[in-house]
Amino acid sequence: MAEFQNPFFTSTSDDVESEYDAGVAALQTGDCNAASRHFGNAAKDGHVSALFNLSLLWGGGSVTPYDFDLAADCWYKAAEAGHPRAKAVLWQLEAADRGGFGADNLAKLAEEANSGDSLIPSIMICAARFYDVICRKYGATVDVIAYELDAAATSDFGFVHSFIKRAGIDAAFYDGGLNRLKAGSAADQITDGLNKLHVAMRRSGVSDELAVMARCSIVGYIIAKSPYGDRSQPLRGVDTFFDDESF
Repeated sequence: MAEFQNPFFTSTSDDVESEYDAGVAALQTGDCNAASRHFGNAAKDGHVSALFNLSLLWGGGSVTPYDFDLAADCWYKAAEAGHPRAKAVLWQLEAADRGGFGADNLAKLAEEANSGDSLIPSIMICAARFYDVICRKYGATVDVIAYELDAAATSDFGFVHSFIKRAGIDAAFYDGGLNRLKAGSAADQITDGLNKLHVAMRRSGVSDELAVMARCSIVGYIIAKSPYGDRSQPLRGVDTFFDDESF
């Protein structure tokens, strides 16, 4: 909760400030969906702290749908409006969006975050957008998706198989993807980077289940941005990702 405290901005409108305060109150009761609605209402009327808080909620997967692009948009807008914390780490998002972050740097940040069992919004936003950018830049999208889904299909977690189903990609596309990668290829290096990020998150205190969800979400974002994305369902936040489903 600490990251949502000490607002930088106070609206001159009582109604807008009331929406912001209602969002903070909802967070204190653990109702992230209500907080998202209230912060969204305040942000529409220019509340800068509400914008920043939305980037945290949406970037950390607190609500469904898990929308990395909306989270990044709020981050950019909050920084442009002068929010000090958004500005302080804006270089990370800018680096990710130009494909210049680096897999090792991302893993290092994740490990040093000491996040406990939670997803760090800035790291998740940057990871999703960075890996999508370099997949497209190096023509590795197909091989990365095939590798990741083929690996996911071997998981013991039922929620992973539910994720694969929601991805909407036929098994014939990814079957054997684990064995298709050429050593040293772009796709090989990208999947290795995702492995490093998973390990870093675990070392930072993230549970295996949540680290797996994070990887699924990054891969799901890559799928959504690919030519195969028209068949995929919206990504889920932690509030629904682990729901029991038949697969």
